[in-house]
Amino acid sequence: MKRKFALLPLLLVLILGLAGCGKKQPTDERAAFRSQLTAEDTAQMLALCDQCMEKLKAGRVDEALASLHLYDDSARTVLPLSPEKERELRRTFRLFPVVSYTRIYFTFTTEGLNDVKYNIEFFEKEAGDPTPNSIGFMFNPVKVDGQWYLTVKEADQDIDRSRN
Repeated sequence: MKRKFALLPLLLVLILGLAGCGKKQPTDERAAFRSQLTAEDTAQMLALCDQCMEKLKAGRVDEALASLHLYDDSARTVLPLSPEKERELRRTFRLFPVVSYTRIYFTFTTEGLNDVKYNIEFFEKEAGDPTPNSIGFMFNPVKVDGQWYLTVKEADQDIDRSRN
């Protein structure tokens, strides 16, 4: 009887170990993606984001929107902005024009999930004015087939919570 109980924990560990063997761990995917990045990747990705912000700041919304894409995570493909998404973004930048901006942070996670967060001031205010004049805005730059594309961070996408 003691022998049966002694083998039970060993059997349980073996079953749990085998159950996890076939699963790809998210941290493995993240580590693999990050390990292949270079300083050039960082420079290219940040340049795409900053160029888009500069276009928005200059009032060139059409050009800025033309540089944006959507990312289909399941197919790992980059798509043009849908008409609905383009209308949504156009409306956002009409309501909240970019007067100035500051990059808050950027992080690399996976091919299709990265963060570049900006603080956008949408009107200048006088000292002491308590009226909020800024919003947060995030890009999700993605690297597909060796090329960086600028996509907008969607509400349902993960973000690097350690940076907020």
